[in-house]
Amino acid sequence: MRLYKSVRRLIETGLSLVAIGIVVQALFVGKVVFLPDDIVADISAKVADLGGYGLAGIVIGGAIFCLFMYVGVWRGEPKAAGEEASQPPNSDAPGKSP
Repeated sequence: MRLYKSVRRLIETGLSLVAIGIVVQALFVGKVVFLPDDIVADISAKVADLGGYGLAGIVIGGAIFCLFMYVGVWRGEPKAAGEEASQPPNSDAPGKSP
């Protein structure tokens, strides 16, 4: 379970850093001095390369997607840091009719 949480934290941190890099690059339009490389161009190149691999690219993309789903990055599960997921509304609440 500890390895699971560590992998989840690592994936969440990586995705957060990529998202921050994209936002910073969009705000400053183009290559930013304090970032090591052009993040948007790198992501575009990787996606184009993955598309050029044909069936192998689809399999690799599917494997990455399954890894993210297995770790629960895009599901409504509790975060690895111990946060609780929001509970669904109580169906027995007053004023609600079935």
